[in-house]
Amino acid sequence: MKMKAMYYLLAAVMPGVAWAGDAAAEPAVVEGYLDTAFGRMPYVLPLEHSHALRAAMPPQEQHVRRHAGVPTHEAVLHRSHGGSLTLGGWEFLPAQPQKFMPYLDGLFVPGNTATEPSWLIENDAISRGAQRVKSMLARYGLQYDLTVSMGYATVAPKSSAGRNSFVSTNNSASGVWYLLKKRDNSQGLFLTFEADWGQGFNFNEQKSGVQHTIGSLSNPQSSLRGGNGLYIPHLALGYSLADGKWVGMVGSIDTSSYLDQNIYSGSWNGNLMNSAFTANPCLPLPWANFGFLTAWQPCESFYAMYATTGTESGINQNPLRHISSDSWVHVSEFGWITKDFFGMGPGVYRFQYTITDQDNRTGSGAALNVQQQMGKGSPLGFFARCGVMDTDAAAINNVKAAVTTGFVLQAPFRDSGWGSLANHDQLALGFMWARAADSFEPRVHQDEYGVELSAVIQVTPTFFVQPDVQYIFNPAGQTDRSGEFVFQLQGVFKF
Repeated sequence: MKMKAMYYLLAAVMPGVAWAGDAAAEPAVVEGYLDTAFGRMPYVLPLEHSHALRAAMPPQEQHVRRHAGVPTHEAVLHRSHGGSLTLGGWEFLPAQPQKFMPYLDGLFVPGNTATEPSWLIENDAISRGAQRVKSMLARYGLQYDLTVSMGYATVAPKSSAGRNSFVSTNNSASGVWYLLKKRDNSQGLFLTFEADWGQGFNFNEQKSGVQHTIGSLSNPQSSLRGGNGLYIPHLALGYSLADGKWVGMVGSIDTSSYLDQNIYSGSWNGNLMNSAFTANPCLPLPWANFGFLTAWQPCESFYAMYATTGTESGINQNPLRHISSDSWVHVSEFGWITKDFFGMGPGVYRFQYTITDQDNRTGSGAALNVQQQMGKGSPLGFFARCGVMDTDAAAINNVKAAVTTGFVLQAPFRDSGWGSLANHDQLALGFMWARAADSFEPRVHQDEYGVELSAVIQVTPTFFVQPDVQYIFNPAGQTDRSGEFVFQLQGVFKF
């Protein structure tokens, strides 16, 4: 009965969709390639928008791109295919990941779909090649997301404190390699990883980036994280149990890849770019440190996560050499997932609590993270993050309290033209406030404010451009003026 209900639901929102088998029977396999539209109701792509997918794999092999922060839709979870090496009751390097609960699936399954529909250029050689490579590696259990971008930023009015124009490359590869799983999909072992590399042309972000120039608490050019060269903020071994209800992970962990997610504001490549919007400014979420993370989702409407890591590992340093009880962070997150919040559509409401140990001093703090669709079937979404830390916990991020909020208009905007199918197209407007911690120096202004307007225009199935403008009021460390504009433009290949 459950599968029949899902069939009639999908049939109602996707008229003309072809299913394998008779309509009166339970549906087996969707005859076509699926698109999730930012994790909302999936639909079958028209053939004219499936060039790269048709050249790389049959529809039955597709694992749709997931979206962290939103539960994976049931129609996507039910897609499956085999073809792995088996021994006894186990599969090795499985082409299909083990089962995860819907919210955890969005965190631990990247998918094997590289291309997105685009109304400007629907088919190009780069997209076809990227999809072939991604499809081939997924057959051996390796699923990933690769981002390659070039960014330009300029500060106005010109500041005497540092550089005013910045050109940089910003690249990231993250993913999951599924090593083995039970044939019934109930449990499995996997390796998660992230590698980042980028370069500021004639500048080093840690010493002379946009954040340094304007003296802000947040980083307006958040996409260039760290120094030049390759660095690995995440490399960990994970295991799932109980039909994907529980996941445990140990290794060098980037906690920001799992906690404090938000579908409307969580990534510099396609969402708002300031670091204040990609993660809560005051919540300590260390990366590249040894630690442990566990996630539990007993039902579709609730999940809990807990991470504990060190804080002292530098870029590309051995995290096992920087384990100390004097430098440690504990972060817990509890999330309530609703499919319809007072008639407005789906939303996720998260509460976070942290305990920090730094220099023999214990700190604590609490935070909230909200994402809410603004109407059933609406492309408009609302997000908000807020938090407050005590003096000791605030010393980690140099932020004592913060509020970030905004609205995002995601594709499709209309039935045809810009944004009708392109899954990266969006308009976003965000507002932020942050209060500097006592440890922040020089602390010229205690309260910093900011506003950001960003647009994303998808050009090809794997490439989009993103113009962005920000204004930072009273940058906390700015001594010679009360505000700065930051103009940015980035071009992003997302495979």
